[in-house]
Amino acid sequence: MLALPAYAAEPTYPREISQWQEVVVPPIADKATHAVWFFAANNSSHEWRVWSEGEKINAKLRPVNYSEQRERPRFTPKAERFVGAPLLARFAHVQDGWLVGFNEGEFGGALYWFSEDGKHNYKVSDHQVVDFFSLPSGLYAIEGLAHLMYSKGSVIRIAKSGSNAHWQAATITELPFAPYVVCVSHDNSMLITLSDSLVEVGENGATTLLFADAPWASLYPNSCVLSRDEQTLYIGMREFVGEFDIPSKKLRLLAPSKEFLNKLPPEDEQRAREPFKHQQSPSPAG
Repeated sequence: MLALPAYAAEPTYPREISQWQEVVVPPIADKATHAVWFFAANNSSHEWRVWSEGEKINAKLRPVNYSEQRERPRFTPKAERFVGAPLLARFAHVQDGWLVGFNEGEFGGALYWFSEDGKHNYKVSDHQVVDFFSLPSGLYAIEGLAHLMYSKGSVIRIAKSGSNAHWQAATITELPFAPYVVCVSHDNSMLITLSDSLVEVGENGATTLLFADAPWASLYPNSCVLSRDEQTLYIGMREFVGEFDIPSKKLRLLAPSKEFLNKLPPEDEQRAREPFKHQQSPSPAG
């Protein structure tokens, strides 16, 4: 079992990202050192959530498995085997009630409509909603699942054909991997952080790859925010905040200081290095 740092000894930290330090990720070619980095980061007890205040981009710690919900119904949504617990559902308040996206990870999910009082409901689709968001053209959601070697998702639009019609979900575009978080720019394009990459999706569904082979595959991004000039995307996740410069397509991982980096106990580090002990280390540059 990998050890985790104690919260009791946690130092103070600046919330403003501009005061944080870059953390260099070991190259994948150095498999042993990269494995140690990967296991340490993946087992960190630090989860960072990002948000903006004017020109400032801030981050703060949040408890592991904490679900920060927006507006939610006063009733507890229940449909078939699904129950709308905070960690297992997402909510969108619409003109005739609530849309509830049940999401139980590898155990499945579904999108339902509920009346305002929760007494009536119907199934909209089998999508596993990760988050709802709005564009001038209507209500959208990112949906999908990343589990073990499987990772798949899409952007869907949820709409009604008339005031008395049922809500329906239509796929706008398929995504190469499962989505975690989405930020919308002033031109209504979507910057979507996926399990293994970062993409930009236009309102028409056209998808552009911005960054491949992202190092956050097991760091579970939980939030994102654009800088005011929309040139930089910040992504909150386990252990780090990602800072992605959009024009140059460059990514940096940031932390308040080295004190916040999880360090494996010697026996766990040795265990992580063991599979690579007979492999030759990469030659130093120069």
